[in-house]
Amino acid sequence: MALLGREEAETTDTSDAVLEHIRLAMLSAIEVHCDTQDIAVYKPIRYARDLSALWFMRPHLMQAIAASRSEAIAIEVLHQITDLFKGHLASANASRFGSL
Repeated sequence: MALLGREEAETTDTSDAVLEHIRLAMLSAIEVHCDTQDIAVYKPIRYARDLSALWFMRPHLMQAIAASRSEAIAIEVLHQITDLFKGHLASANASRFGSL
């Protein structure tokens, strides 16, 4: 039941390498753009088990970056993060961040 609302990976190439690449990009964004390491954002990203979990952490990441820097910087970072999901998660192809 906990999986309801979560999407399956679009392709089978959502390997551990892809998961780790996106995770590291998100954690790096926190380190570079946030004044403090926001545990409420950092910890769920660090311990996410799949791409869907990381996908749903994007708004929290954006909020943390916007609070430390600006909304414009947060949007730019989210564009870059969202692009990493394309081809690996169906939601990434229809993201509102892709059309900004």
